[in-house]
Amino acid sequence: MSNRPICDQDTPDPWIIAANNRFYLTFTCGNRVEVWSSNSLDDFRQAEKSTVWQPEHGAPWSEDVWAPEIHLIDGTWYIYFCAAQPGRGNASHRTLILRSSNPDPLDREGWHFLGPMKGIPDHWNIDATVFSLRPHELFVCYSGWPLGDHSDTQQDLFLMRLASPIEAIPYTLTCISRASLPWERPEQGRRGVNEGPTWLSVPGFQGIVYSANGSWCCDYQMGLVALTGSDPCSEASWQKRHHPLLACDKRMGGPFGPGHASFVLSPSNDGRLFCIYHGTEREDEGWANRKARVLELSPNSFWAKAPTICCATGLPLQRSGEDWPLRGQENKHQPEARGIKDWLRKKLR
Repeated sequence: MSNRPICDQDTPDPWIIAANNRFYLTFTCGNRVEVWSSNSLDDFRQAEKSTVWQPEHGAPWSEDVWAPEIHLIDGTWYIYFCAAQPGRGNASHRTLILRSSNPDPLDREGWHFLGPMKGIPDHWNIDATVFSLRPHELFVCYSGWPLGDHSDTQQDLFLMRLASPIEAIPYTLTCISRASLPWERPEQGRRGVNEGPTWLSVPGFQGIVYSANGSWCCDYQMGLVALTGSDPCSEASWQKRHHPLLACDKRMGGPFGPGHASFVLSPSNDGRLFCIYHGTEREDEGWANRKARVLELSPNSFWAKAPTICCATGLPLQRSGEDWPLRGQENKHQPEARGIKDWLRKKLR
């Protein structure tokens, strides 16, 4: 994959799913939800496009429409996204759902607005993703303010079991990741940000990939919290990796601020894994110019002791100083260190 922008317009918070021998893309548009279709994972310039939902200006849930995800669950298409109420600001963001009655996700007429997800606390929440561990066992993971906290300074990851694709079970609410590590906290540590969760299961890792730090800055990066126990609704079942999965190296000249990823396994069934993330072309562009890119990652990259990957090269990031606890310790973990080194030798041939 080229690791270049997949199209010429901004595509922040990209989500891609493979189905029907096509790749379907959705991303943050701000006031609507669009679905694009392409036969190429890393080229959507000639994509077929459809606006599947756009509320009238001033209508309920018409502001700051963010981070849609399209999922095919038991043969039915759903889109999970968040939006705010007019005049009520960011604090009113909630998780919302669209459901289609048509097997073609580009058919606008098939989509129906269902409103907020039932069962989730009526408290700020964004970036919901759904996943299944076993057949007919669904979970939702989202970024939210801690219950009772309205300071807009802390975003953590919460998980709930679902009774159905549109309803969470309230008593299963669990916080699985708190934004407490230094690299997760922008503005000199004044804020803590864990957001953009997505489920991933590859050899050696099963858990949530998430984004941390400020989405408006170059230090936006991706982290991991692994499911190590048997009960996903127990905080003790989750173990956070203490250093990032993917980050930028400003010396490489971009992309910068990699985050909010989705993942697609190679349709060739050859074990390759593709990470679709957004990044900016230049440093300090804020929320402007965030474009989706596709980077191939090895499953070994998700191991607990694997080094952080540079989004510009797909190779281990070289940092100066003691930025993360792992720095200089990779060789102490021989099996995992050998695995990542073997993969790197093959990649560089």
